[in-house]
Amino acid sequence: MESTADVAASTRLTIDVWADVLCPWCYLGEQRLSAAIEQSSHANDIELKVHTFQLDPTATMQVTPTLEYLSKKYGVSAAQARSMEEGMAEQAAAEGLRYEVDRPARNTFDLLRLVHLGAEHGVSWEYLRAMQAEVFSGNGAAFEHDTLVRIGVELGIPADEIRDVLATDRYADTVRADHDTAVTLGARGVPFTVLGQRLGIPGAVSIGQYASAIDQAWEQVHG
Repeated sequence: MESTADVAASTRLTIDVWADVLCPWCYLGEQRLSAAIEQSSHANDIELKVHTFQLDPTATMQVTPTLEYLSKKYGVSAAQARSMEEGMAEQAAAEGLRYEVDRPARNTFDLLRLVHLGAEHGVSWEYLRAMQAEVFSGNGAAFEHDTLVRIGVELGIPADEIRDVLATDRYADTVRADHDTAVTLGARGVPFTVLGQRLGIPGAVSIGQYASAIDQAWEQVHG
């Protein structure tokens, strides 16, 4: 006989999301997905699970201006990089998100490890988005340990736990495992979203498309 917990779990829809902190499309996609979930008649029965996917493991640990980083990574001029970013800023503004073209960039491995610490406290989604908000708002200190501790504490994570993760390699294997799982599922980048363990969405889509996918996945899972 199924327990109450088992029945509750079977009536929920799980949405798995892979993302990276510095990924602009993740930043937009998460906002759109959140809106779609809030609008859904199944909102109270959706479980959102966050997974990490480091887009550029070779990125330096030194903080670098984003335009400089993009210019070097994609082999484009500074003017081209700025034009690309200004286009993204317009899309972000349409979603009500702050998006500064002149913002910091750095290797995200430590931040992704903190996302997994957030999961231990039930706030992985919130921690990811709070870190993104610091970066995309142009905070030059977004990667500083004090900043990462501050926003984590605001979400209820003890400061000493955050500092312990930053001082060690905790969750390093978890970050790598998340990446490998996404690749196995066919992901070549992020955001990558899987609804009900069967419906995959590569990239960021519109609120309407996310909403339709939620309804479709719900029907597939619950018949």
